[in-house]
Amino acid sequence: MKHTVWDRHYILFWVLIGIGIYLVILIIIYLILKYALGKKLGPLWLYLSYLTFSLPFWPIGEITAHPKRRRMWLKKSGLKKGHVYLEEGFGIGTSPIIASRIVDKDGLVYALDNQPLHLAILFIRSRIRGIKNIRLIFSDAAETGLKDKSIDTVFICDAFHEFTDKKNTVLELFRVLKPGGNLAILEENKKYADRAQRIIEETKLFNFIEREKVFVKFVKPK
Repeated sequence: MKHTVWDRHYILFWVLIGIGIYLVILIIIYLILKYALGKKLGPLWLYLSYLTFSLPFWPIGEITAHPKRRRMWLKKSGLKKGHVYLEEGFGIGTSPIIASRIVDKDGLVYALDNQPLHLAILFIRSRIRGIKNIRLIFSDAAETGLKDKSIDTVFICDAFHEFTDKKNTVLELFRVLKPGGNLAILEENKKYADRAQRIIEETKLFNFIEREKVFVKFVKPK
């Protein structure tokens, strides 16, 4: 049986209706999070573009990323057994899961993100694996809610460039890091890594340790 032009238009009509409903739901969620709960989510267009276009495809690269490579970057960040670790903007949670194994039972992992879906994904992934040392934080990067000098290592993987308040985020990370604590940023784009390094150096709070292409590491003075 051949499909008529009307059939194709009918299908297209309902596809557009579905997309419209999806966008309306996203906008409602955004308004609730930003204005009712006071969460800092950045501009609406960025929120919609991420959840509409980036999210269906970006996790593929995250899931297929070799865990040994991510573990290598975490080790270079200074993460060790027994550490208290913080990651901001963790995506679907690959780094926090690997970090939870590195810090082991004596350590603790804080995973912060302002996307509810990311929190839900990591919650499910950690429960499936029986991981008990991950604590989820639903907040903006500049407001961790953690105690002063409570973190040994901060790692930010391909997310710093997305933070809406980068300067105050650096100030917050300085507050929560212990003296001698490490701040490491890994970006997929060299320009983003350059900008992150410049912003951190402009605060004059951290000491520069090393730079390896898209990876930059600082330490909080003792």
